[in-house]
Amino acid sequence: MLSTIALLPFLGLAAAHFRLLEPTWRGDSFADGASQWLWPCANVSETTDIANRTQWPLTGGSLVINGSHPWALTYVNLGLSTNVTNFNISLVDNFNQTGKGVLCLKETGRAALEEGLRESNISVESLDGMQASVQVIQISHSGASLYNCADITFNASAALLSDDECKNGTGVAGGPVQNADSAPTPTGSAGPSESTGAAVAMMPGLGGGVLAGMVAWALL
Repeated sequence: MLSTIALLPFLGLAAAHFRLLEPTWRGDSFADGASQWLWPCANVSETTDIANRTQWPLTGGSLVINGSHPWALTYVNLGLSTNVTNFNISLVDNFNQTGKGVLCLKETGRAALEEGLRESNISVESLDGMQASVQVIQISHSGASLYNCADITFNASAALLSDDECKNGTGVAGGPVQNADSAPTPTGSAGPSESTGAAVAMMPGLGGGVLAGMVAWALL
């Protein structure tokens, strides 16, 4: 599905905007009539053709974005069913993307998804065949919020992207935002200054609240 990643990063990205490559975004949010400034999904309508929805594993699928800012607070939310207006399951919270280009999360928010399902009294097994929407939010250094969405179908047979498909671009990394006096970034998450080019192994977001996160983020 991501055979075009080798051609990235895209040229001519608008300043402080991003592309959602995996799961496939519901539509081009750079097109006329769309705007990434608009909540919740950049004024792009939900995918109505089931065949065009990305098949996602029940434990959370891979996520690939191509960012154009040197760093951005990144959030990934999930809304179950169709015509979603409430993205009430937070898969990724207070994650700082660093570096312009492609960032890949191999298995997005598995623990957060399981917790959100428990709180909603939904079993993982019952997700099979369920439609849902993924919302990705990026907040740049200016404080502006940008939105993109993708429509998915949970599928017990769906696979994560391979290691060859899920690679960060050169100089691109990230990790959970923490207060300056918090414990170090957990093993498995690339630190904010790390530029290994390897895909990020997604950990649940740490720390309390956007305000505390913004303070720590400003110190990176």
